[in-house]
Amino acid sequence: MAEDGGDWEIHLRTLSSSARDSNFSSDPASDSALLHSVRKLIQLCKNENSENLIARVYPQLNKIFQRSVSSISQSRSSSGLLLLAILQFFIDYGEFVLHDADPSLRTFFRSCLSREFADPVVAEATLDFLNLNKRKILLTFPTLLPQFYPLMLKLIVWNGEK
Repeated sequence: MAEDGGDWEIHLRTLSSSARDSNFSSDPASDSALLHSVRKLIQLCKNENSENLIARVYPQLNKIFQRSVSSISQSRSSSGLLLLAILQFFIDYGEFVLHDADPSLRTFFRSCLSREFADPVVAEATLDFLNLNKRKILLTFPTLLPQFYPLMLKLIVWNGEK
């Protein structure tokens, strides 16, 4: 069932507000409403299959991704779930918006996951993300997993109960 334009406009405004550098917080991950809006808009992009919506969402997500990554070292909040949601968008629509997801994936592993691998929520979400996108990652980014193999092993060992 499609949501009316007003609902996605609210989520787009949340993204736009968070993407602006003048936002009150330099850490987008500290805004709990942002992750909800990102997930909602990604779901709407899938459900509506709207090129217009995808094109409107992409620049905001790209800015939020960059801001989140740059604030990781000073952040007290976990950026993992937010970055994974945005990475899913990059993988799903990267060809359409001409975004090469490879640098973003490498940045996530290097900057975020290397710090948050012991967080069970981030670890489980990362493993779910990798399983969901296994085929595309192996075919499109064949050097990614071998490069981060020690980190992947660490992630699995630290979170082996699940």
